[in-house]
Order: sequence, then C-alpha cells, then structure tokens
Amino acid sequence: MLRKNSGFTLAELMVVIGILAILSAVAMPGFIGWITKHKLGTGARQVLSTIESARMRAVRERVSVGIEFQVPDSRGYRVWLDDGSGGGSADDAERNGAEPIILSGQMPAGVSISEALFGGDPNFRFNSQGFPIRNGAGEKLTSGHVPLTNTRDSKVVAISLAGNASIQ
Repeated sequence: MLRKNSGFTLAELMVVIGILAILSAVAMPGFIGWITKHKLGTGARQVLSTIESARMRAVRERVSVGIEFQVPDSRGYRVWLDDGSGGGSADDAERNGAEPIILSGQMPAGVSISEALFGGDPNFRFNSQGFPIRNGAGEKLTSGHVPLTNTRDSKVVAISLAGNASIQ
C-alpha cells in the first residue's frame, strides 16, 4: 500500500526557520540604519515646510511672522505672528506680549536641532514681503541655517537672502 505524504517534516521546518533567522540577522542593521536616516529626512522636511508656511503666511496676511527653533529642548520650534498684540512689540523677531503662536512642533525621536543661527541670532522673522529679517532693527538676513543631527548623520536647512529655504 502506498501512503500519501502530506505536510512538512520537523527537520524541514527547522531548516526553513534557521534560514529565516540568518537572513533577519543580516538585514536588521541595514533596516535600523534606514529608519535613522528616514527620521532625519523627515525632520529636515518638517523644518523646511515650517519655514515655507511661515513665509507664505507673512505675505498672505501682510504681517511679520517670527520663527524660533530649539524650543524647549533643542528639538522643537514655534512660529508666531509678530504683530505686537497683547502689549508686545511688533516686528522685533521676539515673541512677547500675547502674540499668537500659529505653529509649533517637535522633531522626530532621535533628531535634534543644534544651534540654529540666522545672522548671529537664534530666531528671525519674515516681513510682509516674504524677506527674512534678523531683528527689530529691520536688518535683512544674510544667511541662516538650521542644522539637524542624529546619531549617524546630519542635514542642514538653509535660508537664502531672498527667503528661499532648501535642504542641504
């Protein structure tokens, strides 16, 4: 009598499980590196988007919009209408009084902002024409950058004299 074999033997299953374990061990470091790189790219795109949104809002509403990075722990940012509401000073690139915050956020886990500088200042504003301004005296921003770092790599979001932002 012939007997029909159906299914797998225990030895065959153990061989397949062993092969999968070896492949997983080889692929895991690359996958972890990809996640780290992806989070850094996400943070850079988030900063770029924030800067572009602030500039568009300044032009659309014809008001100064301030941006500050490194709030509160080198991982965050905030954007506010620099209009002097609530007893604050308008157009000074400082959030004071009750100037409303219109955007705020945090970088992805493992990504930090290391010393964002805009012509020597940690924050800046866009005037109503979309040009980046350094401080309350109205000095045009000559250069600006927001460096983002993680454990493996770094990226920089740069702001030009005209107010255009790019990831480098």
